[in-house]
Parts: sequence; C-alpha cells; structure tokens
Amino acid sequence: MRKLALVLTLLPLAACSTFGWDGQGAGLSNDQKDRGIKDVAALSSEYNQQHFYRQVRRRSDGRNNAFGRDLMAIQDFMDRHLWNYNANDPYINYPSDTTKLEHVGRFGLMTASSLPLVDEVTNR
Repeated sequence: MRKLALVLTLLPLAACSTFGWDGQGAGLSNDQKDRGIKDVAALSSEYNQQHFYRQVRRRSDGRNNAFGRDLMAIQDFMDRHLWNYNANDPYINYPSDTTKLEHVGRFGLMTASSLPLVDEVTNR
C-alpha cells in the first residue's frame, strides 16, 4: 500500500519532468521564432527586468512624494506661523468667481499704480 501511494505521488512529478511541452525552452523552431514566440528563458528574463524597473519607479515615486510632502509641510508651517494663514480656514478661502486672468490683471494694476512715475502723474 505504501508503494502504491509512493508511486501515485511520484508519477505526476515524473510525468512533468520527462515530457516537455512543444515549443518551450531553447528548442524553438525557425517558424516559431519568425512568428515572435519567445522561449521561457527570454520571457522570464523580460518579466524580471520589468519587475525590477517597476520597483525602481515605485521607490523613486515614493521618495519624490515624500520630498514634496516635506516641502508642503515647510510651506504650511511658514504660512501658519508667519502669515497667520490656514488653507482650511473658510473665512480666508471663501469661494470666489474671480478668474486667474482677473487676479493677474489686478496684480498688474496694483503694481503699475505703485510705480513712482504713475504716482507722480496721478497726484498732480
């Protein structure tokens, strides 16, 4: 009975190791190579290479995100303690319909009107 169990256990292993699949391994025919079929070693190497570079990109993105979070934390600290500004304060950041172009125009008008030449012309 033990021998039968041993044979039944080892029979699938022996079958898998002695009988290969056609077109696998380095024994590809020229027709298969022309059709773009790759052997297992090439596919494995390509997968490992893609996996490696995917991990490199993931680690790089993680470092970049951490660096950006650190810079934002510094900016938030400066805003909070120097300018008494909090981005989440609804009394400061109320909803507005002002466009970016309008902001740029107001900035340009205020800057131009503070120049000494303009101030001199308007006050005469």
